[in-house]
Amino acid sequence: MPTLHPTVNPDVDARPATDPTGGAVTGLGSSLPPPAAPAVEAPAAARADWKAAAVAAVVAAVVAAGVSAPLAGLMVEQAERARPAATADAAPQNTAAAPATAAGATVVDVAEVAAAVSPSVARIDVTGNGGQGSGSGFVLRADGHILTNAHVVEGAEQIRVTLPDGESRPAELVGADAFSDLAVVRVTGATDLPVPSFATGTPRVGEVAVAIGSPFGLQGSVTAGVVSALNRSLPNPDAPLVDLIQTDAAINPGNSGGALVNSRGEVIGVNTAIISRGGANDGIGFAIPIASALPIAEQLVEKGFVEHAQLGIQGQNVDPTVAELYGLGVREGALVVAVAPDSAAAEAGLQRGDIITAIDGKPVTSMGELAGRIRSYAPGDAVSLDIVRGGEEQSLDVTLDSAPAARPQG
Repeated sequence: MPTLHPTVNPDVDARPATDPTGGAVTGLGSSLPPPAAPAVEAPAAARADWKAAAVAAVVAAVVAAGVSAPLAGLMVEQAERARPAATADAAPQNTAAAPATAAGATVVDVAEVAAAVSPSVARIDVTGNGGQGSGSGFVLRADGHILTNAHVVEGAEQIRVTLPDGESRPAELVGADAFSDLAVVRVTGATDLPVPSFATGTPRVGEVAVAIGSPFGLQGSVTAGVVSALNRSLPNPDAPLVDLIQTDAAINPGNSGGALVNSRGEVIGVNTAIISRGGANDGIGFAIPIASALPIAEQLVEKGFVEHAQLGIQGQNVDPTVAELYGLGVREGALVVAVAPDSAAAEAGLQRGDIITAIDGKPVTSMGELAGRIRSYAPGDAVSLDIVRGGEEQSLDVTLDSAPAARPQG
């Protein structure tokens, strides 16, 4: 994120990669001039000449906008099922006050939302061999643990966190996971930071969405819009982003790692990427759902790395057009194109041509959604897949494999 430092400009991590809209996937950073072509950017660390940040998810490839891509294995992470970040033995939590409302009422005043959550959102400045950069993060635990994007801290040799009160403190990298593009850092000496409220339900399309972070190094910036769509997938050379929340709230380089918040003052996502034709906000931003992020963050805090589960298939989306063209018998789901030998899918009897329509009773409408669901499980977990094979419905029990765990960084 471009800060006022002369060596940091607004497009540091931008690295193009084609996407169905004609955009490109890049790291929303703040240091290189905006790319000429449309770009999808991981709104994050502003680093002068660093290699493009890995905007990762937990699958080797997914289908986006109806264009199929191979899935080298639906890899997912979980520490514990999307529970609040605090644990019984964690440092005491100082939860940031949510906007005052009557029971069940919804706050529509963005100022109240900002006042409630902004004290929990910090700016993260990094220094490495390639230069300087900045991004955003928000409090995970009162004892100084801050959640951010992996591409914000990638390659960092020094990390400093500036809290909303203006105090800047050194921080250490606790762990980073390139597959999910999430990382946790810990602020030295912090004991009583305000933890925001985390949403427990699925956001609704059309509801208010407020982005809080440090775009271009401007700490404490607040923008507002709505949740534009759910279950979005974005292609990326390293690993695709899946199961994303789409929003039109302005997200720019430097917002990476910041909070996407609902009208009740609850964090619903970690701002991560944008689609842009000029390197800045075009009204299409993306966030990692907090329900997916919290289990990953827990593992990073506890172990410094994440253990991924994998199903072991390649596939593509089923939509009404494809279903009618091939007479599939269902209008949506995930079509299995290939099954990896000796994988969990192979062991369970999953076959090429099967259409996965639900996992543990919850509907699956796309490969991206399937990957997002798998992400909530851990290696060794047993899941039930509803499938359609040859026009007939059946159920398969699958025990998920363990994929190679990412090595701790730092």
